[in-house]
Amino acid sequence: MTNKEITPIPDSHLPQGWPASAGDEIDLRELILVLWRQKILILLVAGVFAAAGIAYALLAPQVWVSQAEIKQPTLKETESLELNLNQLINAQIPGTAFTDFEKKSLYGDFVNNFNSLNNKRQFLIERGYLEIDAAKGGATEPKQKRQLLKKMAEGINAQALDKLSEEVTLSFAADSAEEAKLRLEQYIAFIQQQESAAKGKELNTIWQNRIKTLETQFESAKMDTLKQQQDDILRTEYSLRITQAAGIDTPVQNLQSQGSLNIDLGARALAEKLKILKEIKNPEFLNPALSALRLQLSSLQAIKLEEQPFQSFAYQASPSEPLSRDKPKRPLVVVLATLLGGMLGVGIVLVRHAFRRSEQV
Repeated sequence: MTNKEITPIPDSHLPQGWPASAGDEIDLRELILVLWRQKILILLVAGVFAAAGIAYALLAPQVWVSQAEIKQPTLKETESLELNLNQLINAQIPGTAFTDFEKKSLYGDFVNNFNSLNNKRQFLIERGYLEIDAAKGGATEPKQKRQLLKKMAEGINAQALDKLSEEVTLSFAADSAEEAKLRLEQYIAFIQQQESAAKGKELNTIWQNRIKTLETQFESAKMDTLKQQQDDILRTEYSLRITQAAGIDTPVQNLQSQGSLNIDLGARALAEKLKILKEIKNPEFLNPALSALRLQLSSLQAIKLEEQPFQSFAYQASPSEPLSRDKPKRPLVVVLATLLGGMLGVGIVLVRHAFRRSEQV
């Protein structure tokens, strides 16, 4: 057997992922030495980013958020509303008409209206806060003001503490602690004023509609009673003619019925009945239900609904000035900027080292 010359296998035939030689392996010690030798560059880049982070943290607009915690109202908050409701309920208005005035409904309406985008926009525009913040930020174009209005509205929020809790946190963001508290108090009053006006109008509508309904019922029953009276007069006249023709002056027992004609009363009784029917001018004597309707209508018309404001919630914690700003988080901004600068500096050093190695090879 002859010895054959063994030829080296070129690197290109090695399996993918195998190192071609020991010289191509990453030398961790070498990288650490490179980073140490270039520490000034890394520190310089990190310092530049730290300075930029400090500048941003100092110059960025501040955001302070004032908060309040509320819960469902008690009788104390809705006392004036309860007085009006009791007047209407005592006047025999069906209780189902007042489901929207229950404490839970009042509370839910307040929270929903607090989060209403239209209400937020209306408040910010009417109170002039949009123009104030636009002047501070240099927003002069309509599009810029619309964007600013959207951003300001996003800082107004009512949110439940958790899914099972009925307590809600109200928040309002502004560029200072004092301004945030003031605006939150004003916005709460703005929404509650709307609620009081809306519920007062709704209650008055229920009251007036009930009066109109009773007036219609009374007039309809009155017309029916007067028509019945005329029919009774006509039947009595017919009965009187029959009894006079038959010569029946006094009541007769066991007389065969003549339908609706009461000829068994006799001519004298029928004549007196006819006289009385014609003398009656008040239909309530003929229909007692008219008296009940009139009394109910009179009690409704005598009601005086007090236009006193009420409160759709109770405070767990009233609005207060925030102790710390919500944005920007200055320490966090500086730390993140410094870390980003440090990582960028390390990246620059490693890339430069890699290119130098490739040139040497």
